[in-house]
Amino acid sequence: MSDFDLEAGTTEFYQDVVYYDNEFKNRKADVRWYADRYAETGAPVLEMAVGSGRIALKAVRQGAEVVGVDLAQPMLDMAEVQRQKLPARCRDKLTLIQGDMRSFDLEQTFDLVTCPFNAFQHMYTFEDAERCLAVARAHMKPDGLFIMDVLTPDFDYLMRSPYKKYPGIRFLHPTHKSYYTYSEQSAYDPVTQVNQMWFHYERCNETGPGPESYVVQLSHRYFFPEEIKALLHYNGFEILSVYGDFGEGKLAAESESIILTCRLSTGS
Repeated sequence: MSDFDLEAGTTEFYQDVVYYDNEFKNRKADVRWYADRYAETGAPVLEMAVGSGRIALKAVRQGAEVVGVDLAQPMLDMAEVQRQKLPARCRDKLTLIQGDMRSFDLEQTFDLVTCPFNAFQHMYTFEDAERCLAVARAHMKPDGLFIMDVLTPDFDYLMRSPYKKYPGIRFLHPTHKSYYTYSEQSAYDPVTQVNQMWFHYERCNETGPGPESYVVQLSHRYFFPEEIKALLHYNGFEILSVYGDFGEGKLAAESESIILTCRLSTGS
């Protein structure tokens, strides 16, 4: 088993955007839910960790105006390619900016600020998390909203043996145009609450385009439900709703996600 590499775990998964978008093409519930929230806001929205624009692009088609910030330039480049394909009436409604969500300053405030699709789980320390929340708070209007989601800790998954590779499917790689199989290996540190994942890819055919094998890393810091609520509370937010799915179901032990809608606390 390799050591944790948080730098690789923050960047590697977002380098091959064609593969990334293909991997999540069928994940639509969060896209619909967030896009509806953006559209009903009726004012510019700030999306922290906009990625390749999976949410923002749908939202601007629905009439929303979105400013998207992301650390990964390859993701922003893909979002820009897709922005150029939008109808002319929509293109200027999406603005893309490269930045670290722990430190950027747009000198603008918004009615809605979001941090979707588990992006907050790249805040590996409390210092990271508090800096990110300070940025969100600084970009909110006094009566604005902040929405975020993170994965619910799944102990069966997190406690898997770090020495075992769990096989996945055989698939046609959308970038390399060859068939690959992949296996997943992960190691969870209960002290830091960081889970490090290694995705191992092996080309099926002896010859063909793409590397014979390679590994991609991804790091996630897990937050427990009461922990994330306390973190928000002590960083100037009042929680308005907590859901366990994007159908706005109740948060339960089997819920995949923790979805929180907040406003600024009185006096923030």
